[in-house]
Amino acid sequence: RIAPRLRGYMELEFERFRELEIEKKAGPSEGGLELEQTIEGTDSSAIEFEQAWLEFELAKWLRLRAGQVLVPVGRFNLHHDDNQWDLPRRSLVDRGTPVLPVKAAWGELGVGFQGDAPVGKTAKVDYQLYVVNGATLDFEFEQKIKTRFPEASKVVLEGKLQPSTGTFGSDLKDAKAVTGRVALSPFIGHEIGGSFYWGQYTPDFLGKENLWSLALDGRTGWGPFELEGQYVFTRFEGTASVARSLARVARNKESEFENDDLETEVEFELANLARNKSGYWLEGRYRFWPECLSTTILGSGFDNPQFVAVLRGEEVWLDGLVKEVAFSGGRLTGFETENRRVDRITAGLAYRPVPLVAFQLAYEFTQTNRGKSLANVTNHLPAREREDQAHTVMVGATFGF
Repeated sequence: RIAPRLRGYMELEFERFRELEIEKKAGPSEGGLELEQTIEGTDSSAIEFEQAWLEFELAKWLRLRAGQVLVPVGRFNLHHDDNQWDLPRRSLVDRGTPVLPVKAAWGELGVGFQGDAPVGKTAKVDYQLYVVNGATLDFEFEQKIKTRFPEASKVVLEGKLQPSTGTFGSDLKDAKAVTGRVALSPFIGHEIGGSFYWGQYTPDFLGKENLWSLALDGRTGWGPFELEGQYVFTRFEGTASVARSLARVARNKESEFENDDLETEVEFELANLARNKSGYWLEGRYRFWPECLSTTILGSGFDNPQFVAVLRGEEVWLDGLVKEVAFSGGRLTGFETENRRVDRITAGLAYRPVPLVAFQLAYEFTQTNRGKSLANVTNHLPAREREDQAHTVMVGATFGF
């Protein structure tokens, strides 16, 4: 809190991060100049800014917020911190097979207003409304080196084009996005909310196509029982037009260059793009504590320890999922889509010695269309070809402070 009506917030996240080292050298060499760069790091490491904003209170119900904000599509993206949840895996809709245009935690650079106001004696309404740079198709490059004998070694460069968080520097599209959420809480612990997102998702050199999302979420409870859920629908307009624009710009889907010692191959791919994405999750919880455990190692020294039994069901539908794009000479020669679904049910038990700490145990069963691979529609299961089911046992520990 900078002043009575000014506050700043920053959230920096280290995901699976252990090591990153960069070395750069420059100097003369025999007959010229030598430049050397070495990057070392641990697998799947990430450092991310999730939020970084400044807020100015104009009135009790009107606060101006600017910076990197969480996009208010669905309640989960706003409350995604793992220590708030009792299962060690985030939902399919928000993360595993994201129906959100960008997987949670989804943040964008923008400016807007948010606030809350009382309604009657017990109810409250809160809202958020922002203009943001917005999600965009962005390139992710992957490099592979293959040694072969007696054939020449091979270097493969893969350019994957997929929905990503919008830019934080120069915007590559001549458009902004609008997003907002309104929620009504009639009593403490009960809430129902509706949210939306609309904006261009293609950089201008791939045309001007829009995407829009609608979400409905809510939570309620009766004594030790809690029920929470969310439904999201997202539509990407003009997926075939995007493929044609990519063909026009990239010219050839695959290009190969070969000499006696080395073969180089360049590939382009459209990923995680579907005409329509929709899905829901519904989670029930039961909080309890056997008094006989209060004097044991699980309860001794803690004011209000709890067990939380959890059951979550969820399903995602992907209509018009881009499966294959082929192009040559700047012309689209093939565009193949398919309809897919992913179902998952999870049962778990969490032990919370204090509210912000949880030790978790869970079992989940995931399946997709018969004969298809889960690896094509999930980002967390390394399934084999035609492996359409997965049984998973997970343990986790999470804390906040």
